[in-house]
Amino acid sequence: MNKIINALIRRYRWYVADPLARRPFQNLKIMDSFESIQYIIDHRCSISRYGDGELALFWGERIGFQEVNDKLVSSLKHVLQATDAPNHIVGIPYYLKNVDGTVKITRTFWGDFIRKFGKSLRPLLSGNRTYIDTQISRFYIEYYDRKRSTRQLQMLRRIWEERDVVIVEGNQSRTGVGNDLYDNAKSLQRILGYSTNGFSHYDKMLHAITSHIKPEEGKLIILSYGPTATILAYDLAKLGYQAVDIGHLDIEYEWYQRGDMNGGVVKGKYTNEAMGGNNVEECADEKYLSQIICDITKE
Repeated sequence: MNKIINALIRRYRWYVADPLARRPFQNLKIMDSFESIQYIIDHRCSISRYGDGELALFWGERIGFQEVNDKLVSSLKHVLQATDAPNHIVGIPYYLKNVDGTVKITRTFWGDFIRKFGKSLRPLLSGNRTYIDTQISRFYIEYYDRKRSTRQLQMLRRIWEERDVVIVEGNQSRTGVGNDLYDNAKSLQRILGYSTNGFSHYDKMLHAITSHIKPEEGKLIILSYGPTATILAYDLAKLGYQAVDIGHLDIEYEWYQRGDMNGGVVKGKYTNEAMGGNNVEECADEKYLSQIICDITKE
């Protein structure tokens, strides 16, 4: 009986309550994932992405690897609405408008999110702007169609194809280590920061990037650094860099490769969303170590 009742409640939310909560977002111009990736390729722009974690911080919701503080929230709100950074675009979830094709847990999660935060979030967004889809990096675990996932992954890899790339990440993230995600890049370097509470060391990280990389070099900066990346992409764009906030793409790729739809721990990498994923062993991979040009945790 409980299963039947829960199923009826879920269907009511999916087909009645959630569409009503989404109605105020329907006039927003949000590109879908494929349009968003093509836009990044064509314009070589910087992107700041707002997922559920970044948005929930506005209302004091803590995420696993970043404590809430007033300066972080103020900076995130500023970037969300700023229009003064050249060749920079903001990403918000396409799921605010549409969740077609997504798995049950994703559909339920975003319905709950919009019913909880939608009325407070909508006034922060503009109907006069065009946004990309934050979920560009969530190409696999949220969808039923694996062919769709493969197509999106192939497009994503074109962003850094034959580019000189600098990955900015936590010192336990190890983006691309043990897989071929960035094998089509021309070169790869890394600047490492803190795996938790990266925003507490924001100025130190920004200084590390600008000290080691110059805008005129034309390198692509890929940011995998939590909410801090959202703000870094904006500040770096104003300084003339292309900085792409790519989020958990590497972990998503690991799940994709092994067919893991449950989002399990990836050994040797900080896996925030998995139970026990913050227990990460040291990395002795020589190729990875040779790519590190700066580690602010050791300065």
